Amino acid sequence: MIWLNLKTTTLRSPEYAGSEPIQRATWLNLLAYCCEQENGGRIDGCGQWKDRQWQQTLGVTLAEAREECDLWHWEGETLCVAFYPTDKQEEVKAKRDAGKRGGKRSGKARREAVREAQLEAPGEAQLEAELEAQLQPNRVLLEAQLERKGKEGEWKDKGKETLTIVSDAPRSFEIEQVIEAGRRAMIPEDVCRAYHDDREGAGWLDGKGRRVSSMPHDLSGFWRKWQSNRSPKQFGNGTVNGHGNPKPEGVWQLQQRIDAAQKEIDRISGNPSNKEPVPDSFDRRLKAEPMAKVRALKATISEMRQRLAGVEVAA
Repeated sequence: MIWLNLKTTTLRSPEYAGSEPIQRATWLNLLAYCCEQENGGRIDGCGQWKDRQWQQTLGVTLAEAREECDLWHWEGETLCVAFYPTDKQEEVKAKRDAGKRGGKRSGKARREAVREAQLEAPGEAQLEAELEAQLQPNRVLLEAQLERKGKEGEWKDKGKETLTIVSDAPRSFEIEQVIEAGRRAMIPEDVCRAYHDDREGAGWLDGKGRRVSSMPHDLSGFWRKWQSNRSPKQFGNGTVNGHGNPKPEGVWQLQQRIDAAQKEIDRISGNPSNKEPVPDSFDRRLKAEPMAKVRALKATISEMRQRLAGVEVAA
């Protein structure tokens, strides 16, 4: 949860009113951390934490947390925080789950609409029936039909005549598949989402109007074009799937993208859930996956700053 829900009656309760100001401040920090983690108001295993870890993770000292009061108490090595909004946590989780299910259903509906529109195109059903009936070694007739009706296909002649029809290629890919492929290729998540939106809107045709069969390969090409001053906003501004000659970004556009990337780095670095303890130390460091995103964003910032310097010199 990103909101801290406090009832005014809580701040007028005997537990709060009877606590010292330092205890109230400590309780507020403990409650904020629990809401962020959505842990039901229980910090398991924190009794083994060192003082530095308490300060870096929750903003309180070990001595302050160990000083029990009516606003929190200890159960073994688990710290239990009073007045945690359990009902609000359940409400947020229920809305999040409903949103995920709704997003999947809406994506499926869009793909079904694209599929039905393609199947209802003039001559499409007739072509499918003809190809099924005439799928035999008659290359001349099939090539003429494929060229006349625009059906994707190719002949591969390796000692015998065979026909490969590309119409069975996957029609779409889920956003989770795209993000996972981007993670393996060190491509930022925002670029992966922009790629998914662009290809989804085009019925999963690539920049040359061909059906996307290898999504990771197509995603890498999209990333290279993104780095070559072809942003998703330009793809949709006077171009179709990357066709056309979009105008180069100016100083303002480049600076806006640099600021957005830096804010994303700060958000990732400031999230405690993205960090892990350093062995034999009190320090904490970014986990592997968040670190990969930060490195990719820094590389993007460096590349955009080089382009920004070139634009300013040209001006």
